[in-house]
Amino acid sequence: TIYAGIQKFVAFIMSVHMAEVLQILVCIVAGIPVMRTPLQILFLILVTDLPPSIALGMEPGEATVLQERPRPKEEPVVLNW
Repeated sequence: TIYAGIQKFVAFIMSVHMAEVLQILVCIVAGIPVMRTPLQILFLILVTDLPPSIALGMEPGEATVLQERPRPKEEPVVLNW
């Protein structure tokens, strides 16, 4: 389903980009120059996000999607975070 795909993609993006954000944060707190330029960061985002996006978009739908009960409105998009 679209909802399951969004959950998988958001979980992937959060796990991949945590390392990049942590690296920049450590550099700022330690007072050392940031190890990557903005162009390098954008390139890494493009390279690391494009293949999983395509793979998640090409994933076949689940056969039992119409038998599932509706989820509550309060349920967050990202579970177990």
